[in-house]
Amino acid sequence: MNNLKLIISFFCIFFVILALIQRDNQSKLKELFKTTFSNEYKNLPSSDSILNQIRVRDFMFYKCKNIKRIGGNSEYLKNAPDELWRIDGAWYICLDGQAKPQKSQCNVLSFGINHDLTFDDEMRNSYECNIFSFDPFVEAEKFKTIRENNLNLKNSPILKVDQKWSFYRIGISGNIDKRLDSANLKIKDLISFDSILMLTNLKNKIIDVFKMDIEGAEKEVFKSLDMNYACQYIKNLVFETHKTVKFLDLVKLEKCFRLFWRSTRFFAGDSSGPTGHITEFQNPNGWKLDIKKFSNEINLAEFMFTSGELYFVNINFI
Repeated sequence: MNNLKLIISFFCIFFVILALIQRDNQSKLKELFKTTFSNEYKNLPSSDSILNQIRVRDFMFYKCKNIKRIGGNSEYLKNAPDELWRIDGAWYICLDGQAKPQKSQCNVLSFGINHDLTFDDEMRNSYECNIFSFDPFVEAEKFKTIRENNLNLKNSPILKVDQKWSFYRIGISGNIDKRLDSANLKIKDLISFDSILMLTNLKNKIIDVFKMDIEGAEKEVFKSLDMNYACQYIKNLVFETHKTVKFLDLVKLEKCFRLFWRSTRFFAGDSSGPTGHITEFQNPNGWKLDIKKFSNEINLAEFMFTSGELYFVNINFI
């Protein structure tokens, strides 16, 4: 009996000590968290609940039953093992419910097309959508030919490809600009989303696909995006993010959008050994992520969740 009392007393003392150690560690962890993330997470509560924020979560997900790949390099497409294989230049849209574009009645905004017109071209030919292509800095050969064949278009920021397809040599910006004066628009101008809606005559109209790859400027675009408007009018929101974008920049999309697909670059570790790099699956000799640049696992995990091509669908149309 005495031995039993001793054993019970020992465990009681042990758990008291363990609880004190845990409380001390939590205090240190909270202090480390506040110091490390004070700028990015300054709006989080300062109470004990802050510990619950030290976990990286993914975006809320929707399991789309009908995902379609649009565009992509033809050489890559013919060798792709399946319909969802990541292809350079290809993008994905969700066709569930009313999210599916209605043929000849759909609208597509495509920002940052560079020299790759395959997505825009397929949406134009397969769905007969109205296509509005934007790139302030790069003009593909198709558009150059149109400009060169008409001297009046030499300095025009807007080119008409055909009856339902226009190219704009301007870009989207997160800044709130003054009242749009389309007559004074110039090549390489950057204008707000609201001004783009007026310029394209899409104000208060359904946008079936909003596609964006603008090399980092997406952070400011999402910062200024009116979610009430987006939830009412945008069906598929697909874009590529870059290292400046954080989870908190995009979580506002969860008001009505759900992630249905992700196409990241990170598929394999560097086969040459523990170099601290993760290599791009389709181009092992190309882009590499240097994980040694991340100060901790939380920042690395956040980057992995938010970096790459992200595909969201508006659940109001499902």
